[in-house]
Amino acid sequence: MRDDPGLDTARIAATLDAHYGLRVASVAFLPIGYDRNAAVYRVTADDSAAYFLKVRFGPVDEPGLLVPRALIERGVPTVLAPLRARSSALWCPLDGGDGHTAVLYPFIRGENAMVAGMSDDQWRTFGATLRQVHGSGLAADLRGLLPEETFALPSAALVRRLLAQVEDPATAFESPAAARLAAFWRGNADRIRALLARAEALGSELRARPLERVLCHADIHAANILVGDDGRIHLTDWDGPLVAPRERDLLFVVGSLIARTVEPREEELFFAGYGPVAVDPDTIVYYRYERVVEDLGEFGKSVFLDPRLGEEARAADARLAMGFFAPGGMVARAETVIPRWREPPDG
Repeated sequence: MRDDPGLDTARIAATLDAHYGLRVASVAFLPIGYDRNAAVYRVTADDSAAYFLKVRFGPVDEPGLLVPRALIERGVPTVLAPLRARSSALWCPLDGGDGHTAVLYPFIRGENAMVAGMSDDQWRTFGATLRQVHGSGLAADLRGLLPEETFALPSAALVRRLLAQVEDPATAFESPAAARLAAFWRGNADRIRALLARAEALGSELRARPLERVLCHADIHAANILVGDDGRIHLTDWDGPLVAPRERDLLFVVGSLIARTVEPREEELFFAGYGPVAVDPDTIVYYRYERVVEDLGEFGKSVFLDPRLGEEARAADARLAMGFFAPGGMVARAETVIPRWREPPDG
């Protein structure tokens, strides 16, 4: 969330004192992230130690907390996991917070890879870390707790509903950003319907294939990789772990334009760390379309329907949604998969 939700910082401090034994000196809202259902803060304790706090407006997704903690316990150090409260739980209720929940993390000084980029060694480390995640065995150990890929394109219904709304002559928007995006959607309605149909056809084909399923982060783009000032990287934001083909994560490397463009050389460095692997191009293409459809739905919902959103943030989301259809953008390049990985030898 980029707009301050105005939570009472004294109540946040009291929560951390009660549940973590943390004496808080200051709480500062951080205007970062795109999650409309959470806000993040830098917390400084009275001993000057710094922490990163996520407040979710509703219940937490417990698997998203259990998975990074379990990975650290299995020897994957480049993962950012929540700290345990006094009760040993990985979260606590925000006192008087109307069902809000709080998750506390160590504060890592650094910048996300979308801004900072990554060195050659960091790209190789990223590859090796993601291989450890995929090979961790947690997909089997947490079976029943983690959602599994169905290739059902869950955001398609929302996009169709929003498209019908903007095409309705009776629909009008007071927000200039919403009006611009609505006009853009109307002008690209055929393209939107075509990509929905293509993605759904691919999903139907993939459901019939015996694809290997592994634990996936499912949103491991550059903005969710924290590059520490000490040179270490940390995989963050485990909000939606998924049991899925490994391509669900490789989407963010193979020819990716998400968050930042992954250059061919960076892709090769990643696979030098990840190791030989057989990548299915059709699955990559499906996930590219799914990402566009998901983001179209989320951006459309925020721009058209969210009364809490300020005009500046609304305009930023509208620009991102329109950017998918730019020349050389995600829609234009969705079907192009250039192999830069090394497949494992036969036998």
